[in-house]
Amino acid sequence: MKSQCVLMTMLAVLGLAMVAPSAMAQSAEDVQQALERTDEKISQAEMVLAGTDNAQAQIELDAAKGLQAQARGAYDQGVVASGDVQVRLFQQSIALTLRARLRADRVISLIRGLPDPDRVVTQLERTRELLERARDRIEECDIDRARALLRAAFDMQVRAEAAAGDGRYLAALQLTMGARERGHRALRMCNLEDNLRDAAERALARTDELISRARDRVAEHDSEQARQALNRAVEVETEAWAQFRADHLEASLRLTQSARTFAHRALRLAGAR
Repeated sequence: MKSQCVLMTMLAVLGLAMVAPSAMAQSAEDVQQALERTDEKISQAEMVLAGTDNAQAQIELDAAKGLQAQARGAYDQGVVASGDVQVRLFQQSIALTLRARLRADRVISLIRGLPDPDRVVTQLERTRELLERARDRIEECDIDRARALLRAAFDMQVRAEAAAGDGRYLAALQLTMGARERGHRALRMCNLEDNLRDAAERALARTDELISRARDRVAEHDSEQARQALNRAVEVETEAWAQFRADHLEASLRLTQSARTFAHRALRLAGAR
């Protein structure tokens, strides 16, 4: 669906899922602009971090600089190359600089107390899933106001995803929570309620898929931090399934969303593209 593509595009820009650099690296100028934008973000992260003593933020900043150096190296090679080799190098540069930008964003989030980007992505996914479920049900409802409210929710969600793509995670979180609340209101207007059991089961299945993808990625890369995040995801997801089987649906849903956040983190730390 078109709306699902929007979310996947946003995730690509964040570098938390499968990046599609071929659609972005059209010219040397495109790549140069992306590199410059990341340089600005890294400089901002350095200023925010200056004078503080946050070891995790320093690790993220060092990683951002390392990835950006690799991105510039690929770009420099691409400038003097041609044909398919140049395209491949420019794609590599774009993918690396996007990952560097995300790490720099995380530095700023850690220091300023802003929402964790991984958690924001999880909340965006949760809202998108709710709105997709609500759309099919509200189409059968004769209340125009409910349909209008749902359209507004989708518009707000698109803005939330765009904000996340720009690194404005607090704005993204506020917008996606507002979109979710409107989705719930639209359902209530039609005397409908989101089926909590179905929602929890779908969320659990989606988290299982994400953990499986993270497990494969972590196995390919020797990262202790990624392994720790993956182990935590598995642990929390196991408890989420236990709560689901015990019919504690709210607890199950909260836990699987938390597990998904850890899985996103494992993917990022393992250098997922």
